[in-house]
Amino acid sequence: MRKILLFISLGLFAISCSSDDDGFADANGNVAKKYITKMTSSGEGQTNISTVVYNTEGKVISASDGEKTKHFSYDNNGNLSKISGGGSSLLMSEVFNTIYEGYNIGDVLQYDSKGNPSIIELYEDDYWSGERIVHTATISYDDKPFAFYYTLDAAGIIEVLNNTRLNFSDIMATPEIIMAKLLLPVNNPYKAIVKDENNQEILSVDVSYNYGEDKYPNSATVIVNEEGYVESYSTTYEYK
Repeated sequence: MRKILLFISLGLFAISCSSDDDGFADANGNVAKKYITKMTSSGEGQTNISTVVYNTEGKVISASDGEKTKHFSYDNNGNLSKISGGGSSLLMSEVFNTIYEGYNIGDVLQYDSKGNPSIIELYEDDYWSGERIVHTATISYDDKPFAFYYTLDAAGIIEVLNNTRLNFSDIMATPEIIMAKLLLPVNNPYKAIVKDENNQEILSVDVSYNYGEDKYPNSATVIVNEEGYVESYSTTYEYK
């Protein structure tokens, strides 16, 4: 089974607008605040368990991808001040983990009506020629709230992204954070199609969610088709 990373770097999640309002409430209304504590993914004979640990104040203090752990530190005002440790930084969805694995993020070309990044350029450097190859990912979303939003909020990430301006004099305005401001969805992605420079499909990802009454997924089934090679796996979600 392709290694599915459930924790990825700050550069791969973001807020889809540059104002203080990230659009989550406008897109989803008054939804429950749920925080992921554990995800278990199984398929192709492998199982991966990812966990998130919170302190008594509800802040994320660590996130493990099953192999390495990131640790989160806060200042006296409760603001995120440092992320340390090995592995990747925080949770993301199956669709994004799969399509971003092996590609560099290029640019967001289009957003849908809710503010979700729907068409994204992906770059890949050709091993033999050294030339950059441009791929295009088209992503579709359902009408349910992005399952990781409040987990990111509990880690202080949402506040960092909302407060960051496109100003490199700001210590938090790194290229990764600026890219992050462009990429975070407000809804759950359920399908992605990646095409090459000749407009030929080279990868598709399809996700079927099993939602609870609170509109958060209890489980999901993922099918990945990479140029005819098909893999599938399932994920279960636990919250607090």
